[in-house]
Amino acid sequence: MTTKEYFYALNYTLANEDTQFEYEMVKKLKPKKIVSVCGAGSRCFPLLTDETTDIYLVDLSKEQLMLARLREACYKNLSFDEFLLFWGYPPYRAKENQAKRKEVLSKLNLDIELDNYFKNLFAKNDWNSLLYIGKWEKTFAFFSKIVTKVFGEELIKEFFECKDLAEQEVFVKKKFPHLKWKVIMGILGNKALFNALLYKGDFIKKNVDETYIQYYDKAFKHLMSHDLVRTSYFMQLCFLGEIRYPEGNLIEAQKNGFAKIKKCLKSVNVHYQEKDIISAIRDLDEVDFISISDVPSYFSGDLEREFFQMILPSLSDNGIIVNRNYLRIPEANRNGYTDITHFYDKLLKDEKVQMYRIEVLQKKEA
Repeated sequence: MTTKEYFYALNYTLANEDTQFEYEMVKKLKPKKIVSVCGAGSRCFPLLTDETTDIYLVDLSKEQLMLARLREACYKNLSFDEFLLFWGYPPYRAKENQAKRKEVLSKLNLDIELDNYFKNLFAKNDWNSLLYIGKWEKTFAFFSKIVTKVFGEELIKEFFECKDLAEQEVFVKKKFPHLKWKVIMGILGNKALFNALLYKGDFIKKNVDETYIQYYDKAFKHLMSHDLVRTSYFMQLCFLGEIRYPEGNLIEAQKNGFAKIKKCLKSVNVHYQEKDIISAIRDLDEVDFISISDVPSYFSGDLEREFFQMILPSLSDNGIIVNRNYLRIPEANRNGYTDITHFYDKLLKDEKVQMYRIEVLQKKEA
């Protein structure tokens, strides 16, 4: 469906989305058959429930699928503490425990292809964690270096060590350097720079009314006012270049989330498919839940207009699609669907990235 260069690489190694949104949804929906864009893999496995029989992880990038397969092996074979150490989640650090990480990899019993790939990848990375080597993660690590240089380490530390929301509100009002922040967003938050650093010319063709700065400013203001910034892995990545506070750990690196994934993997069938997400869905039937990420934001032409119709027959009765629109709302035919996004208003406000205009669509009853 799409041949954009951006998708054929190891672009994500941590996550570019807060899967907590879908995680809370599936707790109640209990889907049996799930299709998800793979990404780093961390966005997919938390969608599993005790009722799930099949999950399809789909990506154009073989490397992304291999990374997800590594994650699956880790969930199955490691203890929670070993998992945190191996991936470099707090309380561990990405650039520590190199010898232990090498030892852990050897006990995963990966097939020859995976084992060779990750041994080489870890060796190139000096056996540091893989969490931050994706192009997306590197882009925001670069962003954080600029922020640190302009703000200073002490001010950022004070920001992230606010003990409650009231303290953080005072800090944002009286100490946060708003003018410098707008200058940074003006320099870094634009199409030209993202194309140069990450998208290689494939950056989304924006159709939302806001300017880039307005769009990003709205998201960051919400993140700074709605909850402690230390609870957002994305805010930590933007300001610190990595996750340093465990409150920001992804679901896979939270004790209950890890335990749930580990339990569910004992009974679910995991399918890896190296293909475009629309073709993958169209080859299936009775799909209960689709997490399509922001892939449709990159669509254009007939595909943009008709992709919802193309996958509609594959959905089960009342099947759900979660679509994350980034800078572009697909100009698509939504006939046959009911927009139920408003049912999830609280989850939308709690989402820890806020860069996506999420829509939840449900197949109408026949």
